[in-house]
Amino acid sequence: MNKAELGRLANEVRRDLGLTPDQRFDPLHWAREWGVPMLSLDQATSDPATLQRLTVDAPELWSAAVVKDHLGHCVIYNHAHSAARIRSDLAHEVAHLIAEHRLDVAWMEPGGKKCGASPAHEKEAAELGGALLVPAAAAKTHAVYGWQPETLAARFDVSLEMAIWRMRVSGGPKIRERWLAKQGR
Repeated sequence: MNKAELGRLANEVRRDLGLTPDQRFDPLHWAREWGVPMLSLDQATSDPATLQRLTVDAPELWSAAVVKDHLGHCVIYNHAHSAARIRSDLAHEVAHLIAEHRLDVAWMEPGGKKCGASPAHEKEAAELGGALLVPAAAAKTHAVYGWQPETLAARFDVSLEMAIWRMRVSGGPKIRERWLAKQGR
């Protein structure tokens, strides 16, 4: 799917949940509505070595994953991350499910990072997950008016990095730049 199609899909999912463009998307609410369990790593395993490695020693190694269970799918996420990071990770995994990405055998990226989806599916899930969390229209308006990304991050309960990225890809900064140029600023 292209960026426009993913944006429309995100808006449709948000509408189905009864969200206005100004309301926050809650991946856990989506999961309850669709019957997709979301488990923190400590709910998914009691193996002390795994928990130590992925939540204390090197939490950056693993964020979240969609896995098949005997009833359908579930999402497992790393509870050692910040709340904003967890929301982003969960939205990303929800995006894989919404986009109906096929779960493949894990593969390795050139840098050695393990991943269960193709690079194209990862890009789609990143875009769709971002659009679920911060709708493009809100990000564009924010950028066009020159408002600080911190306010967008707070409004949608996302990280500053997510807010900056969503503003940048919305086209809003370019519109603002052209408008300021016309104003002689």
